[in-house]
Amino acid sequence: MAYERIIENKHQNNLFMSIFTFHCRLLRCVSRCITATTIIYPTTTKHDDYTKLENQPQTEHTNTKRTIILDLDETLVHSTTQMPGVRYDFMVLVKMERKIMPIFVVKRPGLTEFLERLGESFEVVVFTAGLEDYASQVLDKIDRKGVITQRLYRDSCREVNGRYMKDLSMVVGEDLGSVLIVDDNPSSYSLQPENGVPIKAFVDDLKDQELMKLVEFLEICYAYEDMRDAVQDFLAN
Repeated sequence: MAYERIIENKHQNNLFMSIFTFHCRLLRCVSRCITATTIIYPTTTKHDDYTKLENQPQTEHTNTKRTIILDLDETLVHSTTQMPGVRYDFMVLVKMERKIMPIFVVKRPGLTEFLERLGESFEVVVFTAGLEDYASQVLDKIDRKGVITQRLYRDSCREVNGRYMKDLSMVVGEDLGSVLIVDDNPSSYSLQPENGVPIKAFVDDLKDQELMKLVEFLEICYAYEDMRDAVQDFLAN
């Protein structure tokens, strides 16, 4: 995956990225402490055609929480009507064709920590092409602490040539620089491809570490004025 290369590059230059990550976290802490009425003019530096924040308190965008939209199936969990080949985490019951069917759900490794870390800095939204009856039960199980602030289901998708597409403007309006979507299916965010962060589909690999790698990348993205610039720059590496 592209963001795997990002993390590899980051580890090759530990000193630089440690300082950069410290700046990102310091930025978030200062932003929370300074009152909204404080006016401080930011300074930015240009680097490789993107604008990056340099340890700045209180700018218009840092005073507003950014948004991460997450897909559900094969991104956060894998669900099947058949008994999976690995230990499943829980089961939900869904009505299908007048029958109540059991759905076995396997959580992607690291899911709980992933959601908690995202919730510290971001508004976390789940946008799935799954039906509400099924998806709402799964989200109730995986989000015990209420990190997810908004849920959108299949009826919120746009169906184009039999494919379900997710319009991110339904969540953030015109402020597309403040939102990213993580999805294993790039066609689902084809309406705003520059906002998409691809992730390998999860089925039953209990050694999978994609969410832990991804959360490091997303925490760095927070420091950019426009998070689409961060994705474009990092995915190019």
